[in-house]
Amino acid sequence: MQPLRIALGLLALVTVFFMAVPAETTLFSGRRDIAEPATIVESAEAASEPAAAVPAAPASTPAVRAIDAAPIDPSGLTRLPAVASGAATPPSPGETAAVEETPAAMAATPAPEVAAAAPAAPDGPFYRLFPRPIAVDARTLKTGEVTLLVEDVEPVAGDARCADGAQAWPCATRARTALRGWIRGRSLMCAVTPDQREAREISAPCLLGEADVGDWVVRNGWALATPGGRYEAAEREARDARRGVWAYGLSETRTAAGSGG
Repeated sequence: MQPLRIALGLLALVTVFFMAVPAETTLFSGRRDIAEPATIVESAEAASEPAAAVPAAPASTPAVRAIDAAPIDPSGLTRLPAVASGAATPPSPGETAAVEETPAAMAATPAPEVAAAAPAAPDGPFYRLFPRPIAVDARTLKTGEVTLLVEDVEPVAGDARCADGAQAWPCATRARTALRGWIRGRSLMCAVTPDQREAREISAPCLLGEADVGDWVVRNGWALATPGGRYEAAEREARDARRGVWAYGLSETRTAAGSGG
């Protein structure tokens, strides 16, 4: 009896289960409906141009219904005019020949010849740098193997004495010391004439920076101006102001190195 009761109970449960199942489409039956349109969509995508993949619908979405493409009537379309930029239009053979001939014609034209002007030899003085000259006297300077004579300047006579009370010393030595202290090993720029280019003894006007060496040494009373030279006015100014050797009342006949007595 006990097995019979168990069998009848199971049969009753199965009968109730089938009666409770609805006749409408369920989740399980919907999956079959979804699978069929998906196959149609995939076949349509394979036949057409490559496009972005359609994401698969989640399992909970309703069934997808395929829509047939509507036919298009081409009579209502308007054709656009052709592009006139010519960017994609290949050049004609005539244009290609013209382009190729232009550089050849330009290359055949000779360039104008420019006559190379040879530099003319300088007729006037040229400036030359003399490094670190040393004063020998108020007019003479040594730089390397070259002796410089400051133009239009006369040094003080070697035997001229500058006395200050009981003390006396050679005026030429005092003038040389003053010129050395002013130059202080700096370089001079002198205007050398072409005929003295290779000379070992050069007579020329010289500059220390922007200062005229001859003007400085004469105007400060440490040298005399050559008669008729450019520094005569500077010598008169030094005499009147009693600068340099003129502060000691020297005799004019014994002042210049070239004078006798």
